Amino acid sequence: MWDDTVNWAKSKKYELELVEKAGLIIRKEETGNYYDRFRGRLMFPICDEQGKVVGFSGRILTGDEKTAKYVNSPETPIFTKSKIFFGLDKSKRAILDAGFAIICEGQLDLIACFTNGVQNIVAPQGTAFTDQHARIIKRYANEVVLCFDSDNAGQSAIVRSLDHLLASGLAVRVAVVPAPHDPDSFIKANGGEAFRKLVEGAEGFFDYYLNRLCVTNEIHSDKAGSSCYVRWPNPSTKPATVF
Repeated sequence: MWDDTVNWAKSKKYELELVEKAGLIIRKEETGNYYDRFRGRLMFPICDEQGKVVGFSGRILTGDEKTAKYVNSPETPIFTKSKIFFGLDKSKRAILDAGFAIICEGQLDLIACFTNGVQNIVAPQGTAFTDQHARIIKRYANEVVLCFDSDNAGQSAIVRSLDHLLASGLAVRVAVVPAPHDPDSFIKANGGEAFRKLVEGAEGFFDYYLNRLCVTNEIHSDKAGSSCYVRWPNPSTKPATVF
């Protein structure tokens, strides 16, 4: 139904303008009528560090390719994406005990890890990792292990997160799940212990990045064989990286 949440809010005598401000419903400009933002979706409550619900993420159930796979709450007075980790309220004790935090991409990845005994894990809201995220993690640990999806989008997000992590003084390692997996599907196929070993064997960020450059770019050696040059696919837009 398009108005289940609207009807629920009415039954509780909540003002619809307030429910709209909370991001649960949307007002149609043409008619002024309200409809549900998260219709037909599997819902994940997003909590702050104290465990209070501040937003939601909804995953499509029907598999409609024309519809966004995930819909998240808009930013509100109590929900700012750049300051929230999914799962931190549940995992902060495990992060303190382990001494490092695993960072994955999505809610299903985190739930699969958590339910299989890997509980020192959090997920930002999407792949955008911010300096505020890094500062939050620094309060609980001095090291992070990035474990994003194996596709190009996930691996590129790993690279983009580096500056924020280093600026906060965090040590960074990277655990790469073999294609075509993400942490959720990898655990389903191989089990929680295999994922734990994957994390334990995570390599340092710069070793990971050098390997990624070698895989995704042309490699050339000078005549003396003393150095290696990574040539970007489009030299006019990015300078060559030299090692």
